[in-house]
Amino acid sequence: MAARGRLLLLVLAAIGTALGSHWLLTRAAQSAFAPLVQGLFLAQHAGVHAALALWFGATLRRGHQPLISQLAQRLHGHLTPAMAHYTRQVTLAWVLYFAAMTLVSLGLYFGGPLHAWSLLVNAITPVATLAMFVGEYALRYRLHPEFERVDFSAAVRAFRAHQADRGRRA
Repeated sequence: MAARGRLLLLVLAAIGTALGSHWLLTRAAQSAFAPLVQGLFLAQHAGVHAALALWFGATLRRGHQPLISQLAQRLHGHLTPAMAHYTRQVTLAWVLYFAAMTLVSLGLYFGGPLHAWSLLVNAITPVATLAMFVGEYALRYRLHPEFERVDFSAAVRAFRAHQADRGRRA
């Protein structure tokens, strides 16, 4: 019986040591890797917005057709000069939105509390993006009723077709 008791005590001590070591190593890894993981989250949020700002902005250069104009032309066919001007302005609005999100993300990450940056990334960004889509949709049909009404899935199909064409040309 004494041998069984010692064996049980030895097993419990081994389990306790393993669990304690696991806890200590986990805490050490979290503290050591937390800045790296947070940096990856920052790179993802700010990097994606910066890349989108550059992509949309590149289509605003002289001699290029703005990205939103390309998509609108794919959806609606020929664009009137007023429609072309409007879609250029929408492309510019998206560039400004993406650039602002990039700057706010970087500013909050490096100059504000982490919880404020997390709120921006996890709550404000999706709501602001949705507000951009809804606001532009409402403004478009108020200012340009001549645009044929299309649903979001048609816009997604136009974007996919646009990307497929770009891939074939590359």
